[in-house]
Amino acid sequence: GKPMSKQKFSPQAVKILAVTIVCMAIMLGVSAVNKARGGERLVREYTVTQGLPRHVKYENMPSDEAQLAAAWYFKYMGLAQFDMCPRLFHQDQPDSLNFEQNRQDYEEGRYIREYIVHSFETLPTVEYGDRKTYYDEKARSCGYKEYQVVRVQFSQKWSDKALERAPQWGDGEFTRDFAVGKETGLKSKWKIFELGMM
Repeated sequence: GKPMSKQKFSPQAVKILAVTIVCMAIMLGVSAVNKARGGERLVREYTVTQGLPRHVKYENMPSDEAQLAAAWYFKYMGLAQFDMCPRLFHQDQPDSLNFEQNRQDYEEGRYIREYIVHSFETLPTVEYGDRKTYYDEKARSCGYKEYQVVRVQFSQKWSDKALERAPQWGDGEFTRDFAVGKETGLKSKWKIFELGMM
């Protein structure tokens, strides 16, 4: 047969290919950044029927960025997207919240199968006055210049398997405070730095 030509591609073709690859990489990079910036929009209701059933519903939607951080918490926890939870918190926080344990429990069928979020309220200082010094200190140590305390009223329902173990906070309606601080800098996001008791 004929000897194979050594040069399969002309230099021109190689150049075009290289430029195309670079352009695609840039486009992918841009879309990834947009997604991270909140390309995902919160919707009023989420229902998952395949696998272990899950349901999250907001009777009222959050009205600002601080409330939105608390809202995402219920969405991620309620849909068992535990790997998404740490991004809502100050980086020192997630270890103590043990999302890995949540994930293990979920895989064993012990999880909260429904969250109905009734309301979000950004508290005036008088409402959390006794804890203000504590929040001020914690916000400062996290580097937040400003913060809000968001009170969420919600109802939760556990899976049958979880109820066999009688969780500390069972089915029912609860109130929980989220202290949410604003990061400084260009991409200033609101991050949860304190998850209140139920």
